[in-house]
Amino acid sequence: MPNHRRFPLIVLAVGVLFAAAFANVACRSSAKSSLAQATGSAAAAPAWTTFQDPYEKAFTAEVPQGWTVKGGLFRMGFSDERPMIDLTSPDGRVQVRLGDVAIPAYTVPSSLHPQEGQTVDLGAQAQLVVARYRTGPEFAVLYAHVRFYKICANPSADTADMNFTVPDYIPDTSGGAQSSSTSSTGRIAYTCGSGASRNIAFAAVRTTLAGGIWTAPTLGSFLAPSDQLALARSVLLHCAQTFRLSPDWINYQKQMDAYALQYQQARQQSRLQQLAQQVQQFEAQMQAMRDQVNAFENRMSAQASQVQSFDNALVGVTPTVDPLTGESSNVWTGSQSGYWADGTGNVVNSATAPAGGGWHQLQVTSP
Repeated sequence: MPNHRRFPLIVLAVGVLFAAAFANVACRSSAKSSLAQATGSAAAAPAWTTFQDPYEKAFTAEVPQGWTVKGGLFRMGFSDERPMIDLTSPDGRVQVRLGDVAIPAYTVPSSLHPQEGQTVDLGAQAQLVVARYRTGPEFAVLYAHVRFYKICANPSADTADMNFTVPDYIPDTSGGAQSSSTSSTGRIAYTCGSGASRNIAFAAVRTTLAGGIWTAPTLGSFLAPSDQLALARSVLLHCAQTFRLSPDWINYQKQMDAYALQYQQARQQSRLQQLAQQVQQFEAQMQAMRDQVNAFENRMSAQASQVQSFDNALVGVTPTVDPLTGESSNVWTGSQSGYWADGTGNVVNSATAPAGGGWHQLQVTSP
């Protein structure tokens, strides 16, 4: 799972590809006043049952009985494991998620990889996405957009602080290596809809940067109607607090990390033929896991679309199509809801048509 305990291994494997970048950041985002008011309200305590990762028996966590539970530990490489638990209430109105398989590890731009959105291929060890470091509040805003934009139209934010966040549920096994890292937490909450369809969307995240590589090791989110807000918060909090890694799996992952370093050294020295059989077997296992991830996310509205949408958010572009020409294009993401073109290559971000005539609205599309 990408987190700060991975940094020493990945930095060593990548070598001089990435430069260190450190900054001290301590900030937090704003949140909904309605969420603040719900802080003191008591949620009806559900009955709990234990969920165990079905793939590697890597972790357990307590989840509400009767809820739909999906997820597990999704392994994308020797040193790229991503835990996620996705929960849906029996009536389908509350959605809670701990972690997210679609969020990779990131590496800051460098002279070798200057362009945000590029992928740095470390073979069977991991896949990194090039992106400048986002603080917790920045990342929370980006993630919340991707997580909820299809189901939470016309969001309305507030500046009230609700004093609720997600605890760090991944234990630190770095042996003090994180002391030279930068860490930042952030959270965001907003409302969408109205009346009986009014919902609260919430996301909390901690991002950590070390050695030019950064991740989001703590990530929790939910979408819930106002009358079930306390329940959603209690489920997310309880799931994070009861999350436990298996000691056997921790030892297993240490072996995988050691093999990852051996693999990367051989890969950089063009000696992969010495590891050909082992690598072939492992890559076959990785392909099987990717197939599982694709099947999982296909059931939850297309993982590929979510990943691309998040890349677009990181790079700051929005995919559109011109209804007059059928031409697809990416435009710079703006603060307003509409994008308007005049047929000569000019694009304006505005909620209404610009003055002067000759403008037509571009259609925002999914990737």
